[in-house]
Amino acid sequence: MNFNFIKKYYHILNLALHYKINPGYCPICEQQTYFVQFSEWLRDYYKCNNCDSIPRQRALVNALNLFIPEWKNITIHESSPCGQASEHIKRYCHQYTQSYFFPDIPLGAYKNGNRCENLERMTFPDNSFDLFITQDVMEHVNNPEKAFKEISRVLKPDGIYLFTVPIYQNIDHSYPRISLSDGGQVFLIKDPVFHGNPIDKDGSLVTYDYGRDLSDQIFRWSGMFTTIFVCRDKNLGIDGEFLEVCISKKDK
Repeated sequence: MNFNFIKKYYHILNLALHYKINPGYCPICEQQTYFVQFSEWLRDYYKCNNCDSIPRQRALVNALNLFIPEWKNITIHESSPCGQASEHIKRYCHQYTQSYFFPDIPLGAYKNGNRCENLERMTFPDNSFDLFITQDVMEHVNNPEKAFKEISRVLKPDGIYLFTVPIYQNIDHSYPRISLSDGGQVFLIKDPVFHGNPIDKDGSLVTYDYGRDLSDQIFRWSGMFTTIFVCRDKNLGIDGEFLEVCISKKDK
């Protein structure tokens, strides 16, 4: 008798009795699985039973496979990696590097094995990477115009910036939630909102709300052309809110 099979069967049965579930294939753990809806807020609580990934992570990896199928053999840098998608990319791409912003050490230095970089003024040379990735980071950048320009600078010609960020379909024009003094001091102009931060228990302040004009805004800021890809597919466990994956390309 296969006790592991029986244990797994009763685990799935118990989930089905308490939550909505559906079978499918997870693009992150690359297995047949069940996706479990633990809450009506699918963005954070529609999880793969095998790897615990959430929809926006699966959406990013799905877009990566579709639009950059050679990604395992190119140079990739990810800023502020977190979660199953980052671990999946790191596992298969041998030219993957990562960085976080640590305000207490110099840019380009290392802390706990992680490189310190500020998206607004990175220390990498021009034309360093084939692919640059961020996941729900750009809504926390103080000056996104500088960040997009910097990302374009460190990308090779024809390089791609692949990222997720909340895009509000009821907003026509993206707008800042903060203002900056000449010295870089931050002033709130909207009520503060914080999201989780993998290296700061206090979270990250939301500094920018992006709307339907995001592609145009990116072009004005950096000259990169952007495609916004949205996939909803229960078979891949991709459903819920804010599933947009942005694909910005640096022209030759």
